[in-house]
Amino acid sequence: MVYESLIAIVESHLNDLTKTWVQEVKKSEYLSSYQKLEEKELYLRGYVLFNNLLNWLLKGASNDDAAVYFKKIGEDRINEGAPLTEVYYALHLEKKVLWSYVAWKDEVAGILKAYDAIEFMTVINNYFDLGNFYIIKGYNENLYIKLADSNKFEKDELEQMFVSGALYQESIKTVKEKMYSEALSIGIIR
Repeated sequence: MVYESLIAIVESHLNDLTKTWVQEVKKSEYLSSYQKLEEKELYLRGYVLFNNLLNWLLKGASNDDAAVYFKKIGEDRINEGAPLTEVYYALHLEKKVLWSYVAWKDEVAGILKAYDAIEFMTVINNYFDLGNFYIIKGYNENLYIKLADSNKFEKDELEQMFVSGALYQESIKTVKEKMYSEALSIGIIR
């Protein structure tokens, strides 16, 4: 019932959610790079995220699906030159808009029991929390690549900047695989 309620709300109010998010972005003092986007592009970014939430729910809310989507967002945003803090805050606003929209809707309040309401909150929070985690992960992996390619830093300096935990090791492996694939594709190595 929780998924159906969320799906119904997002599906029937996709444009309203997106328009509200665009308004929030425009008046935010923290999103100057987003405010420079054309209106159509800004709307599209909000729409795509809410639509992805809808598709994520329809497919059963898989963490793997969220990981792929949000990691790509992080990669795209660093390549556009968007500050990570703005990317994070833009996603925060999407969550805020969704919460403010569903908080007093009869279709939610009228049908959810207490345990359903907790699950409802958990599902929404999980999506956005995973989003922030994987956006940062994708952003940092590409930042590492850019810094390594710049030849301005020694390997130990990069390792100091990117704390060596499990995620760092996984990122390094991913970066090495990408660099190896690129080297193969352009004929640097055989």
